[in-house]
Amino acid sequence: MTESPDLPTGPAPRVPTGVDGLDTLLRGGWLRGGTYILTGMPGTGKTLLGNQFCFATVALGGRAVYVTVLTESHSRMVLHLSPLGFFQPEAVGRSLHYVSGSAALKGEGLTGLNRLIFRAVREHDATTLVLDGLSAAEEYAESRLAFREFLHALCVQSALAGCTTLLLTGRPPDGEDSQFALVDGVVALSLDVLGLKAVRGVEVPKFRGGAQLPGRHAFDISDAGVRVFPRAEALYFHPPAEVPDPRQRLSFGLPWLDAMLTGGLVRDTSTLLFGAPGTGKTLLGLHFLAEGARRDEPGLYLGFQEMPSRLLQAAGGVGLDLRAHVAKGHVRLETQVDVEAPPDALVQRLLEHVEQHQVRRLFLDGLVTFAQESMSPERLPRFLVAVMNMLRERHVSVLIAQETHTLVGQEPSTPQSGLEAVVDNIILLRFVELRARRHRVLSVLKMRESDNDPSLRLYTIGPEGITARDDASRGRKRPTRPRAAGKRGGRA
Repeated sequence: MTESPDLPTGPAPRVPTGVDGLDTLLRGGWLRGGTYILTGMPGTGKTLLGNQFCFATVALGGRAVYVTVLTESHSRMVLHLSPLGFFQPEAVGRSLHYVSGSAALKGEGLTGLNRLIFRAVREHDATTLVLDGLSAAEEYAESRLAFREFLHALCVQSALAGCTTLLLTGRPPDGEDSQFALVDGVVALSLDVLGLKAVRGVEVPKFRGGAQLPGRHAFDISDAGVRVFPRAEALYFHPPAEVPDPRQRLSFGLPWLDAMLTGGLVRDTSTLLFGAPGTGKTLLGLHFLAEGARRDEPGLYLGFQEMPSRLLQAAGGVGLDLRAHVAKGHVRLETQVDVEAPPDALVQRLLEHVEQHQVRRLFLDGLVTFAQESMSPERLPRFLVAVMNMLRERHVSVLIAQETHTLVGQEPSTPQSGLEAVVDNIILLRFVELRARRHRVLSVLKMRESDNDPSLRLYTIGPEGITARDDASRGRKRPTRPRAAGKRGGRA
């Protein structure tokens, strides 16, 4: 009679990686007792990520061992780590132990290194193990079979001890390579140069025992350590099931514009403000935020050029008391000054603002231009759809300002971004020439959830605010017809 093995009754417990965003890619973190390869060329951040994982372990009450077979001394490594936010000097030598395996590897080969690792894990009761320099260990292997046996023994020991193990190597991932086939998962780091810009990427080509977020994602290295930014379209590809209610409207605080929108914009929708420079897109967006603040609807401005001081000055110049709303925290003005940041980092920052401050009205000033300069044209439409899905799911009504190429004219020329088909509403602001003068004209081109006034409205911007005149069609002087001879009031 054969005995049946004890089968797990639930999902395997997860171990946090300590890296913001990486747990999202792994759907919760490493599997406890699993062995994973972290690969990447020198300079991609492998050693930094491995140390960040160790310090995250000890911060949660665990114990970690970091084994090196490289030439860099532990004192130099700690010196380089000390300025980083996750570094805890009191943990070194207590709950985090650095062990050199160079002597054991040179003297006894893989057998000696394996013995040293097993002893260090057992003596320090480690729950996390990092082996830095797997490629160097492979060079000391007598054969490929010997290296496979070493790696297999390491995986078995880690699983039995419940010790989550991270192996760092510079070898690129290869599905036919035995070392990548034996481990439970592979995380690949990359560093690509696009023009003058360096782009860091992370990918999870393999992960046993659970799903992972596929594809390549951006990450950066800062004083806080490594941070991963999952692709927006990989996270927010499903549109919200809830449909906007056309009975719920959001006012601009401009009666003439609200009337054109049949009471205002429908709540939880997205609106594109198309317009040439100087047509008042930013001022119109600030009106939208100020009116929301007056109605206890927190607002956020996120732009890429204008600083808050200039926005407040511009708003005051048209009689808009935005400064009082900002002082009370009802409106927040944020400027994205890091133009090198990946667009998914912007999405993460935006999400943090929305959730922390319960934002209900959002004005994005220059998003499309920033995204076009930061990603391939093929990705841009999917990225914009994901951003709109994320905002609508959180009940945020958003305005997006985008400049047209045409400065003056009847037919605006716009950059192709795909945003026109994504948004729910489109408002066009442009200049036209009437009687040898330039005039501003507004029209509503599209509203998905509502009827609207199709008229062209002349409007002005001045100290009294944004004010509208009559329809543009009525603003033109009608030509007079010559009176026929013999009619009343004429002479033969």
